Amino acid sequence: MVYEMFQTKVADSLRSQLGDDYQLILQKVPKNNGTVLNGLSITRKGEGVSPTIYLNSYYERYQEGFSFNSIVQEILQIYQEHTAVTHLDFSILNDFSLLRDKVVYKLIHTASNKELLAHVPSIPYLDLSIVFYLFLEKNEYGQMTALIHNDHLDTWNTSLDELYRLASVNTPQLLPPELKSMSDMMKSIAREQLGSDYREDFIDDLMCSPDASPLYVLTNSSGICGACAILYPDQLKNFADMMGKDLVILPSSIHEVLLVPYEESISFDDLTHMVSHINRSEVPVEDRLSDQVYLYSRTLDQIIFAGSPVCSVLS
Repeated sequence: MVYEMFQTKVADSLRSQLGDDYQLILQKVPKNNGTVLNGLSITRKGEGVSPTIYLNSYYERYQEGFSFNSIVQEILQIYQEHTAVTHLDFSILNDFSLLRDKVVYKLIHTASNKELLAHVPSIPYLDLSIVFYLFLEKNEYGQMTALIHNDHLDTWNTSLDELYRLASVNTPQLLPPELKSMSDMMKSIAREQLGSDYREDFIDDLMCSPDASPLYVLTNSSGICGACAILYPDQLKNFADMMGKDLVILPSSIHEVLLVPYEESISFDDLTHMVSHINRSEVPVEDRLSDQVYLYSRTLDQIIFAGSPVCSVLS
């Protein structure tokens, strides 16, 4: 079954099970870095907002041998569970006074998102852009968010400056930073994956290798769009002061960055090549942030491009 037929058949099957009180619409949903996912929105009559379920991964599972009926039932169950635990009154989306404490920001790559950036309020930042969304709800099934578009500013009678002011306060509060050493991250993952076979001494030996660099992972409490934690007030400053060094920032993805205490022996060219290679080979297109390596300067108390003339003077 080709992908287009799969989408239509899924929608038709769900429509027959849900009944006439529901409207199902197949649509293309633009995501980060120009990627487009195929979404199925399900709207119950009388409800103004509908959840969107992305079908791309389900088609991959269908190709791997999962039965069509089992996939449809899983989608139906996810939809029903999601609506059962969502108690959000979507009428608040028209009243900005009720949304002010829900405005947050995230970082995306500017050059890779030109089409998207034409439709959303944004602030340039290095080779990135700060964009804004509403953090509406979080539950055991995930987060409910809504990207803020240019027309929202007119509807809400607000400005880009106000969005940034609100997001600068809200984002660290709603999505507080999480900073862990790579050693701790590996231990956590190994503990979860290995169970009774987990050996902490092995991880310690691995991370204490003389060839291992001291790596730290900075994200937010949800692990989603957490790279923007580099913008949190004093987040990098406090960590750099604790380490007594400037910080090299490697953009692992839109969800997190890696921090390395700066040493003169570090080659920014090698790091840039490594980041670019990992982005192409390991990171999904929709999750990529940048190929650029950055440096947090304690002297300037700001992030700059690694290898820039200013950076050379500082080193």
